[in-house]
Amino acid sequence: MKIIEFNQNHITKDETDKIARKVRGIILNQEGKALVAKNMEIYILPGGSIEVENIKQALQRELLEEAGIEQVELEDIPFLKIENYDAKHYDKVSKRQITKLTETYFYFGKTQERVNKEKQNLTESEKKGNFSISFENLSVIEYLVEHNQTDNPKQQIFDREILTVLREFKKYRERQEIEGKEER
Repeated sequence: MKIIEFNQNHITKDETDKIARKVRGIILNQEGKALVAKNMEIYILPGGSIEVENIKQALQRELLEEAGIEQVELEDIPFLKIENYDAKHYDKVSKRQITKLTETYFYFGKTQERVNKEKQNLTESEKKGNFSISFENLSVIEYLVEHNQTDNPKQQIFDREILTVLREFKKYRERQEIEGKEER
């Protein structure tokens, strides 16, 4: 698993006040299109916080909640982990600025299911943020992210994340293809 760190202030893990763990996925359908969500005018890959379950179970739970997808074949380990250090994160619980590390794991998976809105179980925040999810070509997702216009202050962080993941996923798939040819 490749690890990419966004840490412009050179914070060490010991200097963080809070560590959040998340999981997201590039989930392809039979046509090779990937799931992409839009929430609060920002494009994101499906996924979310890791609660009491393991990483893969968290992604499976999130796929069911966000897309109504029950069956997904995930690889055994994530292909990427992004560590994002934020020296000026506003913590809503303590109502103060803290130093936060968000560790996000990215899996590759496949499904034969379609988005099923009847099985979705969106949070109130997602409902208020006009959450939507659909399958799109990877190149279309990249275009949508690069040309998205919004006033959401978190756009830059999420755009950097999704564009990095798309770039790393292309490299990952190329390596898989080369390794597959070598095994034959």
